[in-house]
Amino acid sequence: METTGPSPSANTGMRRPVRRVDDRLMILIMVGLLFVVAAVLLARTTDRVVAVPEPSGEVMATRILSFSDAPGGEIIIRDGEDGAGIRTLQAGEGSFIRGVVRSLVRIRQQSGLFSQAGFLLTLYSDGRLILVDPLTTEAIELAAFGTTNTGEFLDLLPASADTTAMLN
Repeated sequence: METTGPSPSANTGMRRPVRRVDDRLMILIMVGLLFVVAAVLLARTTDRVVAVPEPSGEVMATRILSFSDAPGGEIIIRDGEDGAGIRTLQAGEGSFIRGVVRSLVRIRQQSGLFSQAGFLLTLYSDGRLILVDPLTTEAIELAAFGTTNTGEFLDLLPASADTTAMLN
């Protein structure tokens, strides 16, 4: 019996072999994905990764700061006790201050607190500068972000010889 057309053996030369991923590579990819999933779960379930230890020095200066938005994208920083204006951040200015305050406000909102209460900025004699949210007790150690960023917040404290010496 004769057939017309290509033989089955002639057809195999035209097919390209299916490429498979090496088993070792597949295991490495799966381990990597498991690591990423574990890291994301850890980040989402832990509220506080690093706890700020209590300051050991005495209080050098302190001020309650309140922040309010202005229509043109400005942020007005006021003294939380008497309401006096301390500084106005123009749009695009003061990104470090904006970021720190935004993170504390976000924690307040996650806790169900929508208060406009101020934040407590405190300078200690051991050189630590800490911004605390009295409602959530969250604290940010500002010196950890370098002297330039720390200086942004030091400028918000009441002027005295002790606080200006901390800048140098």
